[in-house]
Amino acid sequence: MTRARMLIAAGSMLAIAAVIGWTVVMLPGGAVNGLDQGWHDLMVEVRQPWMLALSYVLNYVGGGWRAGLAVPLVPIGILLLLRRWRVAVLAAAALLVSVGLAQLMKALFDRARPEDMLVVSDPGSFPSGHTTNAATLAVLLYLVWPRRWTAAAGIVWTTAMALSRTVLSVHWLTDTVGGALVGVAAPLLVAAAAGAWASLGWTGTGTPDPKESPVSSIRPYRPSDREAMYEVCVKTADVGRDATGLFRDDRLWGDIFAVPYVERHPDLAWVVESEDGRTIGYIVSTDDTEAFETWFRDEWWPGVADRYPLSGESEPTREDGMIGYATRRGPGRQEHATEYPAHLHIDLLPETQGQGLGRRLIDTLFDELRRRGVPGLHLGMNPANAGAGAFYERLGMHRLYSAPDTTMYGIRFD
Repeated sequence: MTRARMLIAAGSMLAIAAVIGWTVVMLPGGAVNGLDQGWHDLMVEVRQPWMLALSYVLNYVGGGWRAGLAVPLVPIGILLLLRRWRVAVLAAAALLVSVGLAQLMKALFDRARPEDMLVVSDPGSFPSGHTTNAATLAVLLYLVWPRRWTAAAGIVWTTAMALSRTVLSVHWLTDTVGGALVGVAAPLLVAAAAGAWASLGWTGTGTPDPKESPVSSIRPYRPSDREAMYEVCVKTADVGRDATGLFRDDRLWGDIFAVPYVERHPDLAWVVESEDGRTIGYIVSTDDTEAFETWFRDEWWPGVADRYPLSGESEPTREDGMIGYATRRGPGRQEHATEYPAHLHIDLLPETQGQGLGRRLIDTLFDELRRRGVPGLHLGMNPANAGAGAFYERLGMHRLYSAPDTTMYGIRFD
């Protein structure tokens, strides 16, 4: 999910919660409408001893200092043990924002609680603080560990907490709905603001791996990633397959398609880091193709060309063709560079599949290019890689005029 989409989703949820709060307070006849009273009476009628026992437990766990301090410390502590301190900071910030939003709405609407509540609680019925806390923890769990089971666990946890509040007659039904909306919105707001900094593991439109492979995260490129980029590049260079051993020196791939980009534009490069700290994918880019190609011709390639002599064979080899391509690179050779001045390269090892990482990398890059005012981006790919072409089209890219031996795609940002 992109930053813009998260902001839209969070803003919509907060707006809906505010409308619900205003409606239930301003309705003729007081704070209790027919829906709330009907649900309240139903819960009183159907509640059983086991329901009350479970609800009392959730009331104890989900409120007061326990919900605000003790319960959140568990996932935050785990994140710190996993050395994901930025995510831990983001989680703490989301919990604080969640509490702040809930208390603000309580003060604004000052809704009366049911008169027959079974537990003592603070003033202000809308929204339910317990439900807000539960929903925030559920969303954080999914953002950090995006899996079907975390989504299911979060839904069950939040629903159980919401139901327990009405079983105990301490909240109206609409209080819990408002609490769930605020609780989901808060971490989305914080993730939109700092998700890239924290390298969150959200999946965007990708599908979580049903085999539940380790969660990978995205972060900005670091100089220590340089050697790993050579490895990722060669292992994906042959139309997505491992090209190790195809050339006399495997580093040729990286010296053409990966490393020069992080040398010139380290601020336009992001990597995928596995749970055990390995670099297993990347996206690199330039925001000015003509300037980059000039630099590649004049500065980069002369500095590495001596490592890659031609084979001397009577028939040029595939490696000779690749060296020739690098030697011929320069400004004025890409006809789409004026209308689509940026271009990218993206490579992911097979173990990253199923986590939506390709989409997330491209969304991250596109957000940055839009921020810089870059009007468009193009990319070229091997026509044999039909899967990549379909992926780019799903991202909104369209085909551009291409030579027979390549397929070009472009997208405008303005």
